[in-house]
Amino acid sequence: MLHGGALTLGRKVAESRMTDTCTVTRPGTPVFNESTGEYTSTPVSVFSGPCRVKHPTGVARDVDAGSQLLAVTQLELHLPVSAVGVRADDAVSITGSETRAEQVGRKFTIVAPFDGSQSTALRFRIEAADGR
Repeated sequence: MLHGGALTLGRKVAESRMTDTCTVTRPGTPVFNESTGEYTSTPVSVFSGPCRVKHPTGVARDVDAGSQLLAVTQLELHLPVSAVGVRADDAVSITGSETRAEQVGRKFTIVAPFDGSQSTALRFRIEAADGR
């Protein structure tokens, strides 16, 4: 049985490795704009704080996309366990990075959560949404 102290320590260690910051948003309620004749929505903030984007252990696979051969890998987003309410299709934007300044501004879409009962972090499978 995992002692609560060990889990708490594991979560502190996991969060200490989250050296990036991000915001997670989702579309708000659509509102009709009479001047444009279209529905628009303002993004609603779901989470803002520390995060980590990483490649899980695994091998990239090649995919034939028309006339291009692309290498597809899966990315993971790690958030503190206190980041409740994050779900599939939410948008992620990297707002800061201690180790890779070029990551700031990167955009991702959450595909699915990884579940677990004694997790040290919330983990989500994500896809790049900015073409990089």
